[in-house]
Amino acid sequence: MALLRVLSRSAFICNICFLISLVLLLIRDPVSPGLASLIIAMGFVLSILLNVVVNISVAVVLLRKKPLREIPRFLLYANALFLVIQITLLILPK
Repeated sequence: MALLRVLSRSAFICNICFLISLVLLLIRDPVSPGLASLIIAMGFVLSILLNVVVNISVAVVLLRKKPLREIPRFLLYANALFLVIQITLLILPK
């Protein structure tokens, strides 16, 4: 359960990078290209992978009817909401 808590927090941080990378795509002129490339890599690659792993793990724990007391509810809802946003923006065809 501790691993799931760490993964869920990491996924939330990567999801914030996903939002920042969407803003960076609109700006088109980042202040620091190195930092911008790190944020974009965390936002578009790592956040999707971590978010899928975290949400599948949470679903498996909930299907086994085990309580998720260690992970705050807002973190569960935020990661699920970010997954829906990522699916609609990146995976579905435009």
